[in-house]
Parts: sequence; C-alpha cells; structure tokens
Amino acid sequence: MNRYQGGNFRRRPGSQQRRREQNNGVIEDFKRFLQNFNCFGDIAEENLRELLKPQGYADRLAEFLKNHTRGIKSTQLRKFFNEIKSATQKAKTNLSDAKATLWRIYPIIAYSEARYLMPGEFGDIMRLVLEKVESCSEEERLKKSFERLNDFITALYAYFRKYAGG
Repeated sequence: MNRYQGGNFRRRPGSQQRRREQNNGVIEDFKRFLQNFNCFGDIAEENLRELLKPQGYADRLAEFLKNHTRGIKSTQLRKFFNEIKSATQKAKTNLSDAKATLWRIYPIIAYSEARYLMPGEFGDIMRLVLEKVESCSEEERLKKSFERLNDFITALYAYFRKYAGG
C-alpha cells in the first residue's frame, strides 16, 4: 500500500520546524536571562559578557532575526538603534528627556509588527527590555540601564550586520 494514500502521511520534522524550535529556545533563554534582573542597569560585568560575547544573547538573537521566516530588515533594526542611541545620549544630561525618547520606541514596535516588518517575538523582547530599563527607580541605576541598553542594541546591530553580510 502506498504510504501517501488514506491521509496517513505524516511529515517528518524538517529543517524549518527544527529552526523554529531553536529560535523559540533563543527567545525563551533571553527572557529567562532578563528575569534575573529587576532593572536593566543591574546587569553586572560578568552577565554583560554573557549578553555581548560571540554566541551570547545578542549574537543568537541577531542570528534569529536574520534567519526568521519574517525576518527584520536592517533599516527596521536601524530605527531602534537610532532611537536608543538618542535616548542614551539624552540620559547623560536629562533623564526625563531620555525616558520620553524611549517611549517613542513603543509605537515603532507596534507599527513594525502591524506591517509585518519584524517578527512579533522581537517586539516582545524589545518591550521587555524597555520595561526593564524603565523599572529602575534610582537615578544612577537608570543611567546605568541606559548604558546597558546602548551596549545591547549596539551588539545586536553589529551581529545582525554580520549575519546580513556587511
């Protein structure tokens, strides 16, 4: 009997399904990593290394973004990069302006998700990261959060360009 008859044919997990499972693992690993901190500024030097090193969280997230079926284009990632860089610069002199700049990222996330310009998982991660930055109550910890956010988005963009080819 032909194995395709009668609707009994089951597809073996292909490379696309395995890649999806690996991607979900990257996202979940990063979320668990962030749960260890009340504030993004609480990321200590040894944890910063885990965030930024090759095959660290930023590197694996960049690879996920590049290989996702609805991947993000570098222009979309650049929008986040520019806004975060601007917020980081403002945080050095005026934290309220820096927070306002950070809040402008939420509509960019919503627009990008609605237009399918980026994976929804990336929007979830960005919202989680932004919430971790905003959760800092002390001024020094908030400034440190902006620095860590800058480190993260710079590494993410650099690794993304590596996978995007230039």
